Amino acid sequence: MTLIPGEKIEIDNLQNLIENHMAFLIRTVSGVTGRYVSVENDEEFSIALSAFAEAVEKYDPERGNFLTFARLVIESRLKTFLSRESSRPRHASLEQLQEEGYDISEEEENDAGLHEEILAYRKELFKFGLTLERLADEAPKHSDTRKTAIHIADTASKDEATVETTYRKKKLPIRQVARLSNVTEKVVKRSKTFILAAMIVFVKRFPKLCYWIKTARCTDVL
Repeated sequence: MTLIPGEKIEIDNLQNLIENHMAFLIRTVSGVTGRYVSVENDEEFSIALSAFAEAVEKYDPERGNFLTFARLVIESRLKTFLSRESSRPRHASLEQLQEEGYDISEEEENDAGLHEEILAYRKELFKFGLTLERLADEAPKHSDTRKTAIHIADTASKDEATVETTYRKKKLPIRQVARLSNVTEKVVKRSKTFILAAMIVFVKRFPKLCYWIKTARCTDVL
């Protein structure tokens, strides 16, 4: 496993890294799952992309070869996911979304359209080095804090300059977002991961995910 000479291992170069090492990603996922991998539809591949982004974010040259490190991270995340899936009948991702502040009813848990949105959402999150697992860990626990964060995300998603900066830098422009929402930078920093994740839902206009966020801020896309 070798890198292209001079290749940058950093989030800003994430898309190029993925394109250059697609065969490595497919081979790694297939090695864990023991089956053919569909790049477009497999949830396991989406998890691998998120794990790859995590590896890029955490990589230290002193750890040795990057692809060796990335393979270990991907295999670890996939094995955790497969272990969870085998121990419960429902999709773990739906339960994780509930933990993050999304109120998903029993009826909608089996909705194929919602599941497809979640797969697309995972792929969008990996561009920022985020996973649903990380969001579950970092989501605000208090409902008022969560509502404030969603309001901030909604406001930021409607400002083209803020959206452009967010996607270009692959992170939330905290000062810019605070100014738009008329809150302190401390408030934004406290929930920055959740705000970014909710902002992505609004920007990409995922109607089912918007609907089940605990607020009435997405009625215009339904």
